[in-house]
Amino acid sequence: MTHLSRRAAMAAAGAALVAPMGIPGAKAGTTWKAYTYMPVQTVAATRALMRIIDTVKEKTNGDLSITLHLGGSLPIAANNITPAVADGVVQLADDGFTTGNVPVSAVLRLPLLLQSTDELAKAMAILRPYLDAAYTRKGVVMLNQYAYPFQVLWSKKKLASLDDIKGQKLRVTSVEQGEFIRRFGGVPITIGTPDVAASLDRGVVDGVLTASSGGGVTWHDLVKYRYAFPTSYVNSNVVANKDAFDKLPAVQQQLLRDSAAEAAVWAIDEMQKQEADLTAQFAKGGLILADPTPAEIARATDMMKSYWEDWGKKHGAEGQEILTKIRTAVGR
Repeated sequence: MTHLSRRAAMAAAGAALVAPMGIPGAKAGTTWKAYTYMPVQTVAATRALMRIIDTVKEKTNGDLSITLHLGGSLPIAANNITPAVADGVVQLADDGFTTGNVPVSAVLRLPLLLQSTDELAKAMAILRPYLDAAYTRKGVVMLNQYAYPFQVLWSKKKLASLDDIKGQKLRVTSVEQGEFIRRFGGVPITIGTPDVAASLDRGVVDGVLTASSGGGVTWHDLVKYRYAFPTSYVNSNVVANKDAFDKLPAVQQQLLRDSAAEAAVWAIDEMQKQEADLTAQFAKGGLILADPTPAEIARATDMMKSYWEDWGKKHGAEGQEILTKIRTAVGR
């Protein structure tokens, strides 16, 4: 039995049961564990997960109770959330580092492929059925998907143009972001969210790719420069263990789906609204801001097109199919 499987068995054995109440059809109260890669409660991504948890608890009168564990509070690496959910170590999770487990999810992170929120929405709609199928094969139910605003570049060193990337060690969240950094002479390093602050403090990395409403909330005091280059979006999926989900009454299953869909819309809108205000706030605190020129964006787009094609070939017929549909939809 694997380590995760043993943990799953222990978790199942310890599930708390209470007297039936709340939504009709519930046989007994159920307790789930939830996990997020985010180490703090204040960011919109964590708050969105809490919206799901609170809504479910309220509307089931506690029949389905979910306890949230923040990133780093359980021995689950950010890139192991998918298997942790599949094995029932936790029953609900925000899966933001799934590209190694569900590779096609990374298509939304291809640098410069998507350059507006409208294009992002089209791409997410195209990708959704492929994600549903991929997660199902792993014993996981996908409940929603959301995305952060553009991931831009932050650093302790001067970073105000594409040429300033050269030689800098920058934390990325996927190989796709890493390829962008590499093509402009930087050194990409992948680090889980709970470890980024310490890595910045110790000089393991010079900077990060993130949004003001994402990691910027936590890390802006650790850097000096923010270069608002629209590198890519970063997507995340809220998922549930399929066995645990299937054991719920149908009405509770639908409640989870509905509350997750509402939370995804809320998260996207909230982060977009926060982005400009937070950036201005950080600038007042001393962060040095720089914006890209249209020529720089065009230069980077041309630079990355060959990589999009390589990515599609690497991900087989399905990857090429998804990529072709998205490129056609966004005219790129």
